[in-house]
Amino acid sequence: MVEEKEETKKKKISTGLIIDNSELKKNRIFPDEIRNEVHDAPFYLLIFISREEVLKINCFPTKTNNVKKILIKLEEFSPDLVNGISDVLKELDLRKYVLHITGLCYEVKDCYYEAFIVGDELGQEDVGEVKRRFLQIEKVVDVIFEDIQALD
Repeated sequence: MVEEKEETKKKKISTGLIIDNSELKKNRIFPDEIRNEVHDAPFYLLIFISREEVLKINCFPTKTNNVKKILIKLEEFSPDLVNGISDVLKELDLRKYVLHITGLCYEVKDCYYEAFIVGDELGQEDVGEVKRRFLQIEKVVDVIFEDIQALD
């Protein structure tokens, strides 16, 4: 089980990081034209997606630094599975908190689905219910919650 968790950790789709408004404004990695176009928010979720020789960075304005990633390990990727995940998000009224959602297969039987959500309304008992509901979907193998850390 520990090896499986480590394997899942290695194969995740992305890494998230929260920065605050002052960090976005002062950090030289963001060109002025981009800084001026980004919606003014107290915090920003940065999502880093690394594949082979490419690093993609997505930036999402958010009102809170409480963001969680839900990593869902799948047996395979299918429209029914995606619809099942979408249905759970809808039924638990979580869709309005989703900042970013994506999926990826490394191999036919090595697939993952990630959702970054605002975590302000998600208590510990809610996390357990979300996990339970996702695990009820056929071909969902594991569900891992991760708190996204803020830049110190």
